[in-house]
Amino acid sequence: MLSAATSEREFATVDLHMHTTCSDGKLSPKEIVEKAHAAGLKAISITDHDNLAAYQEAKPVADALGIELIPGVEVSTSHLGRDVHILGYFVQENSELNAYLKACRERRIVRTEKIVDNLRKMGVYIRIEQVFEKASNGSVGRPHIAAVLQETGYVQSYSEAFAKYIGPNSPAYEKSVETDPAEVIRLINEAGGLSFLAHPGRFIPDDTIRFLIDAGLDGIEIIHPAHDEDQQEFYRAIANEYFLLMSGGSDYHGTKPQDEENFGQLVMQYKWLEKMRNHLVHSSTW
Repeated sequence: MLSAATSEREFATVDLHMHTTCSDGKLSPKEIVEKAHAAGLKAISITDHDNLAAYQEAKPVADALGIELIPGVEVSTSHLGRDVHILGYFVQENSELNAYLKACRERRIVRTEKIVDNLRKMGVYIRIEQVFEKASNGSVGRPHIAAVLQETGYVQSYSEAFAKYIGPNSPAYEKSVETDPAEVIRLINEAGGLSFLAHPGRFIPDDTIRFLIDAGLDGIEIIHPAHDEDQQEFYRAIANEYFLLMSGGSDYHGTKPQDEENFGQLVMQYKWLEKMRNHLVHSSTW
């Protein structure tokens, strides 16, 4: 017979994908933990882009509210011309990973400057300082450019900014620098963490998934706003076939209308988190 504590964990809800002002999210680390508590979440991971800074600010708040906070990050990579995002969970302080993430943030600055210059050549005049101000001290990216475009009246919405100016195949778009996801998987592993492919339903070819599995990928994000039920089942089958772990979350940024609908609803089961922990324990004893 299950104990009351075990039974409660069985039905606890977990969100392992969300963003704060340390990258392109709207809420501070403190605010997003408070929001998670209000939504009844039992465990979360803040997975800012190329940035681990939110964890230190969020941890005392999470502890006070009784929420399990898993160290996390979403690392930007590319493979054969496509953006590939790798989620890292349970990562510990590691100088090599920190140096890599710092280099990623520096590349983001260069890419942002190029996009702003492309916009200027099109007659769309925004200042790079405005974009950096939106990013504050976090990882700068296209969502911050979108926010400035909306604020200055060039577009009416975040989605219009991407469709009209800064999304793939749009005139001001600038590709990311080609980086090796296999190297990121190695770095996450060296930092004591687990590597997961984020939102594979966003046009990640099967060949790329197989490449990542061969490189040592630990898991796949199954539950995500970009995945309908059929896609969830498809990636669940891949996870089962290759003995991969599964994760999921809302990918909350607070900048899109659907973010509020998804938060607290697009969640994964607690037992998936327990499997992740068990995998780490067994891996460390090999």
